[in-house]
Amino acid sequence: MRRTAIIPLLAAAALALPSAAAAHHGRHHHHGHGAALLAKLSGKGTLASASGTLTSRTLGTGTFSSTVTTTGAATTRTGDRGTLTCAPAAATITLAGSKTLTASLTGTSCTWTAKGSTSSTAMFFGKDADLSGMHARAMLVQRQDGTVRGVVAAGTRGCDHRR
Repeated sequence: MRRTAIIPLLAAAALALPSAAAAHHGRHHHHGHGAALLAKLSGKGTLASASGTLTSRTLGTGTFSSTVTTTGAATTRTGDRGTLTCAPAAATITLAGSKTLTASLTGTSCTWTAKGSTSSTAMFFGKDADLSGMHARAMLVQRQDGTVRGVVAAGTRGCDHRR
């Protein structure tokens, strides 16, 4: 995969998560459902273990901690720009602000190493968590400088749009 393709992929994922949490299917509004949660994460560590601060309208300013572990075999693809290795993974993210919420997510963990580089960027994309009755999705990115950035977005379950 080309390195230039990774940046738009990350940008699209980062933009999709908040809009998915805030929008309610874009066509109509249902009254009586809980508010969405969007928390921006910024910290230090590795993809395996990170901690730092969070900002959120729902939770206010607070802290987060996260752990990511691979749960299956990795697949590696090498192209003319570098190597992308991805594996199934599980993550636990704890958000502590005005209240404390913990999400257990399943997803994919990937590492990108540009050709000729000895450092890499690690990413986790996860979903299907139950976060205090809300359906959550999350993305974490560990940069080469040891910073970890991410987002957790959640909305309520229970709307039946099949009618």
